[in-house]
Amino acid sequence: MDRVQIGLIAVAVALLAVSFLVQPAAPPPDRGPEADPGPQYAEPEGPPPTAEPPPAAPTPMTQQGVRHGEPVRGIPGAARTERVVELGNDAVGVRVNSSGVRVKNITLKRFQNQKGQNSLPVELVTWPERGTLFTFLGTGTLRELETAEYELVDHDARHAEFRASRAGVSVTRVIELDESGYGGRLRIKIENGAATPVSSQVHLMFYAQQSAEASDTGFINYSTLVQSGDDVERRAVAGIGSPGFFSRFFGGDGPSSDSYASPVEFGGSDSQYFLLAAVVEDAQTVSARSEPLGRDRGRFALSHPPVELPPGTSLDRGYRLYFGPKMIDRVHAVDARLDPALDVGWSWIRPLVDLFAAMLKWTYQNVAANYGIAIILLTILLRIAVFPLTQRSMKSMRKFSVLAPELKVIQEKHAGDRPKQQEAMMKLYREKGINPLTAMGGGCIPILIQMPFMISLYFALQSTIELRHAPFMLWIDDLSAPEDLFSIGPIPIRVLPLMMGASMLLQQRLTPNPTADPQQRQMMTVMSLMFIVLFYAFPSGLVLYWFVSNLLGIAQQALVNRGATPATTS
Repeated sequence: MDRVQIGLIAVAVALLAVSFLVQPAAPPPDRGPEADPGPQYAEPEGPPPTAEPPPAAPTPMTQQGVRHGEPVRGIPGAARTERVVELGNDAVGVRVNSSGVRVKNITLKRFQNQKGQNSLPVELVTWPERGTLFTFLGTGTLRELETAEYELVDHDARHAEFRASRAGVSVTRVIELDESGYGGRLRIKIENGAATPVSSQVHLMFYAQQSAEASDTGFINYSTLVQSGDDVERRAVAGIGSPGFFSRFFGGDGPSSDSYASPVEFGGSDSQYFLLAAVVEDAQTVSARSEPLGRDRGRFALSHPPVELPPGTSLDRGYRLYFGPKMIDRVHAVDARLDPALDVGWSWIRPLVDLFAAMLKWTYQNVAANYGIAIILLTILLRIAVFPLTQRSMKSMRKFSVLAPELKVIQEKHAGDRPKQQEAMMKLYREKGINPLTAMGGGCIPILIQMPFMISLYFALQSTIELRHAPFMLWIDDLSAPEDLFSIGPIPIRVLPLMMGASMLLQQRLTPNPTADPQQRQMMTVMSLMFIVLFYAFPSGLVLYWFVSNLLGIAQQALVNRGATPATTS
């Protein structure tokens, strides 16, 4: 393995590591009050409390799915009571406050927040005091109607219609869920029955904060996302700096505000495996803005242009909603325009990512009911696929390394005559039947060819929600997260990365070094140690793949070394 190969591997690992090392970690459990900067949107007076009060005794319901008597928190007129309307289907449960019609909770019934029989369902609203899918409406009377107490005018298990009026202006907000699955709709209608025009500018707001579900290294993180043009931009709601394994050693500032010009087709918030998003019906005129609210909170807005409503006119806004797992079939069943939000790699490797994800699931369902074993079998298949190239590379490197003493003699003999030195070296190559380009570059080509496979498998493992909470064996009980055998103080002890680093060192010892350069050997040793550090925060499923791949490479190199014969002079 020469310097070029080392560089290529370093680039590949850097690409893999970036997705994790820059992720935010879990927030500290104790927060002080934080004021929202909000230069673009004026919040209702009185910021929300930093923690939910203890739950009160169950309050009576006057009709199915409607609770009365819950205190209104964080908005003007806190002495009022709110109604909480509960909607649901087979997959999703939604709780909506009648005060301002904020979505307070979205639970995914088929996914647990943590492992264990008594774990609660996954909750997509990570800042319940603020809620989400809240709408700013405009100025004047519309501003007052943003946080008014809305009347529930129509309601069934999956549908709720709210209405509030003031000074001749009425606002109707309708939230409904699909009959099954993870989709829904939100509609807003503003009617001006007053004698004067009203100014409206609708902003659909998403609020997010780092949740207690976030792991020590921040794999389960929350970010705002927006599709601007052909790209999907993500902004983490917290920077590196909250308690976590890496943030104990590295600090960082939180993210900055970002604006996106129209057209914006969709936006929302997401985590590694789950998505909450709204697709705009009229994307051509919609812009967006993402803002941090402190170190571990953020908000995102889909903003329509200002509209002046003359007396007797109305305005309608509509959104297609998705709240569920990042699963291609589930997302496409709601709206295929959300496909870029799945975050399954660059477009040029997307076919490979989809192929590996499908192979992983098929292997689990038909061969081995264990995703760890499925990863091992898929790794073996990949090594078989690239075997001809790696075999040729290893043989070339082995054959070329035998010439190292003779090459050194030539270099010393013609030290002051570069052309003569090159001529003598080429003559030696011809005598030995070696193509120097194949020998010296033979290790680079397989690395380049393997890189798309490696990166594609990384994205497949990262985006396959079936790996979430999937056990392997012994202490490895979640292939989507780092495995912790035990901890020494604040430092977790993870065996797989250490075994992977040891396997890299062994593989390097077996790999012929044509130049016999001690500095290069030292660089390779340092590289192995760097890999341990980088992979220490990676999901155990990905580390398992790399470790097994190294073991197969060691076996292949040992066979090549055993069958190699020293070159002899003519």
